[in-house]
Amino acid sequence: MKDKVFPISMTVLWGVTFGAAMHNWTLGICMGLCMGTVFGLFDAGKDEDDK
Repeated sequence: MKDKVFPISMTVLWGVTFGAAMHNWTLGICMGLCMGTVFGLFDAGKDEDDK
């Protein structure tokens, strides 16, 4: 969980930022999730390869 703190915090940050900028929280959350994928929030299989 410790390695997921940065991507989760970036997702929340961008979600709030885009939500406030677009005046639409639904689009802001969706854009925040997109930015979370950019920062590696959904890295499937990464942990299994490193062990």
